[in-house]
Amino acid sequence: MHPRPRTLMMLASLVVAASPALAAQDLGAGGGEAEEKARTEARELVYTGDELFAQKKYAEALRAYQRAEQLVSVPTTSIEVAKTLAAIGRLSEARDLAATIAASPPTPGEPWPFNQARRRADALRSELDERIPRLKVTIKPSPPGARLKVDGQVVKASLDGASIDPGNHWVEVEADGYVAERQRVYVPEKETTTLDVALTPVPTRPGSATPWIIGGFVASGAGLALGLGTGAAYLSARGDLAEACRQRTASCSEDARSGANTLGWVSNVGFGLAIAGAAVGGIALGLESSREPASNVTWAVGPGYISVRGTL
Repeated sequence: MHPRPRTLMMLASLVVAASPALAAQDLGAGGGEAEEKARTEARELVYTGDELFAQKKYAEALRAYQRAEQLVSVPTTSIEVAKTLAAIGRLSEARDLAATIAASPPTPGEPWPFNQARRRADALRSELDERIPRLKVTIKPSPPGARLKVDGQVVKASLDGASIDPGNHWVEVEADGYVAERQRVYVPEKETTTLDVALTPVPTRPGSATPWIIGGFVASGAGLALGLGTGAAYLSARGDLAEACRQRTASCSEDARSGANTLGWVSNVGFGLAIAGAAVGGIALGLESSREPASNVTWAVGPGYISVRGTL
């Protein structure tokens, strides 16, 4: 006996309903020749994507599905993009797309596979909500204006952590006055991973003198100038006084002697200031240099992370 035509039609309908690729045949109706050509090409791309997905060639399948979605953006093509994004680990992107598909309003007279695609998208969204992990970064100290980046993208730090795809990620923290910190961390699915980042103040660089260094050498220079100037005046006054006394003139007086001695005293004070200022500046410079670390790069390895820190 041969099955009735009605039975054959029911079996064919079940086969179509069971295949996401075949469901994509309903890519909309109406339009002209160009629209029909786009739908036909999109259908073939979905078939190709299904074959590649079954072979676990997810990157190639994604390209086929995305090309189909560019030609005909409907729920039956978008859900294939979302499922493939999830398969390759781009869970956050897949979750957002699935949520968009599930929330898209139905249109009057649309093919039934569109509604099925929305149901698949809603189920995928719920699944990904449970799978997507979170990364919580704690910065110590926590300076105002600290900048947090994950894989080069700026992320806003929060107490609950940020949603992130599972896998390895680079975390960077920058803050004014601190050495930039960069760490690699592995984030598993379904978990909240906490990463503690300790910031180190930027050391004083050579050439950025402290007030003690500047003040010491400025005082030394001023004292030297004073000592040289008054010293020259003292020698000249002593010479004039000796000549006046030799000739027994009125210039050979006690006041003249007192004035010359004063110049000598001031000169000595100037040279003393020069020596003291040089000593203060030199000591301050030596202490600053001893605190300056040598150029180096250090690595730290811990559970689930690798940290690198460099100073120059």
